[in-house]
Amino acid sequence: MNEQFDIKKVKVYRTLEGTIFEAAALIILLSAWITSIIAQRLDTTDDWIGMGVFSIVIIVCLLCAYSPSHINLFNIPLRNIRQVELSIRMVRVLSVGLALMSLAIAIVGPNSPLMKVLSIGIVAVVGIIGFVFIYLIQKAK
Repeated sequence: MNEQFDIKKVKVYRTLEGTIFEAAALIILLSAWITSIIAQRLDTTDDWIGMGVFSIVIIVCLLCAYSPSHINLFNIPLRNIRQVELSIRMVRVLSVGLALMSLAIAIVGPNSPLMKVLSIGIVAVVGIIGFVFIYLIQKAK
């Protein structure tokens, strides 16, 4: 029973956890779009391109969770199923973090001084979570 692990053969099925992450990202992203539309109607901002880019990046992150062979974590080779599970979870957490960032941008506006503080804070939190996941992935056996 000494088989080599092949990441290309890993199948990712729908789970309750995955559905919760996807629903959370979708609800947050829809809230951000609604807030952007209202702000545009009130003529306070016209940041449509930014919302579109956030939407595309979040969708790509969520799609990558179903294709773990396309997840590249700083060239860390995924050698077992536990590492694959952690990398999938990391990508899903990243998508929710990006959705939160898009909501923050939509609420306070892209030109607000508060936006810089919120962006730095959210990037720092998501970055720390990402580094924790990368550490856990490296240590997973």
